[in-house]
Amino acid sequence: MSSRMITRKTGAVLLICSMFLSLCGCNALSKKDVVAAAKEVAENIEDFDADKLLDLSTLSKKSDKAEDLRKGLNGEYLDENTKKFCTAVRKTFTYEIREDSFSISGNEASIDIDFTMADYESILKKDYKDIDELVSAVKNTDDFTTVTYTARFVKEDKEWRLDNLMSSNFLKLFAFMDADIGALAVDFSKLVNTKRSTWQGADNDTYKNTKKLSLLVSFNEEISKLKGKGVKVTYDVAKDGFDVWKSDPIEIGDKNTLLLEYSKDIDPNAELRSNYLSAGMYGFTLKADNGTFLYAATVNVVVAVTETRSGTGNTNSNGYKFYDSEFASRVMSAAWVNVDNKRVNAVSYGSDATRISFQMQMDPSTTEPIYFAFYYAVNTAGALKINVRTDTPAISGEGTPIVNSNGTFFALGLKSKTGQSMKSGIYILAMFSRDKQTLLGIAECQILPNPTSAYQ
Repeated sequence: MSSRMITRKTGAVLLICSMFLSLCGCNALSKKDVVAAAKEVAENIEDFDADKLLDLSTLSKKSDKAEDLRKGLNGEYLDENTKKFCTAVRKTFTYEIREDSFSISGNEASIDIDFTMADYESILKKDYKDIDELVSAVKNTDDFTTVTYTARFVKEDKEWRLDNLMSSNFLKLFAFMDADIGALAVDFSKLVNTKRSTWQGADNDTYKNTKKLSLLVSFNEEISKLKGKGVKVTYDVAKDGFDVWKSDPIEIGDKNTLLLEYSKDIDPNAELRSNYLSAGMYGFTLKADNGTFLYAATVNVVVAVTETRSGTGNTNSNGYKFYDSEFASRVMSAAWVNVDNKRVNAVSYGSDATRISFQMQMDPSTTEPIYFAFYYAVNTAGALKINVRTDTPAISGEGTPIVNSNGTFFALGLKSKTGQSMKSGIYILAMFSRDKQTLLGIAECQILPNPTSAYQ
């Protein structure tokens, strides 16, 4: 073999080695540039910055996909509560660029980026009372999942530009934005259409002589999202600022309206006057079963009826009559009592009586005091003129239930201040609810002009 041949072969080997070293050096530089480009992409994915991602990509900023990216990352396709959930998940994003996955072929290159985020699927398997509790669970979770995005780049004008923005591989990163958060997607504070919710049968938010209150609650379109979700509500009823009744849970979602009612049939303890709901300001408060406030409304109730004038003829043969059915249902027995053996019959006492007493045995559940007032008339004609609503009583006070071994009692009496005989005439006892609004009943007795012995 000639020395010339050896020289030619050696030169060829040196040329190949030189080309190989040049190619390796070029790839090393390209890898560095691609990693830098991938880092910038990853940071803007973390920030949900659509415009910067478009600047880094080959995707036309005027394309439909570009517009979808902007609206999607801005949350324009989400309701407010789902947006809060997605923001919480996004804030858990971290990334790692896997340089060992780098590959290059001419002006095309790819590299894997691992995004770690809260494992939202695991989190959503639990129940939460409201969106704030769900957001807190995302923020404080110890469960994470990793999604790999293979970023593909092309070299244009000496810059590596992302070439698979909005690809299926890219969109996997945002699958959590399509997650169903169930009933929590609904903003309960905006669920009720307040302008269309009305009191049924009321005149200017006032009921007159009514036995029932009816509030028709109208919902916004979001109510349809709750269908079949098992969401329940309750409503409280208050009178003059005091809670009087609470409903059982009611499932919502099937209808756009919900009728809330209150009456004696619904609440056996509802206070009545002349067989109507007693006067006052009533308030309904609607809440989700977990306590979340939905809606509240108030209505005024007035009672305007012709009052039964007290006096002879307004009681039965035993000297009493109840005008409130609910109160009457709790009276087990009632009578004028022969407290000092001066009673002549069921409703009369001799002139030597020094006191009178009307007693009622009540259902043991009775705890509420009543207001009572005594009126006096010389004769029947005078008694017929007494109106227990407007006239000034001889004496009045609060009667408190007395509980002893024999039961629960009201003992409403009147006695002479001096211990001497009481004046003969008609004595009228009027009994009212504690607030003096509802006439519960009237009892009458008479002190005769002669002593007890004269009638024996």
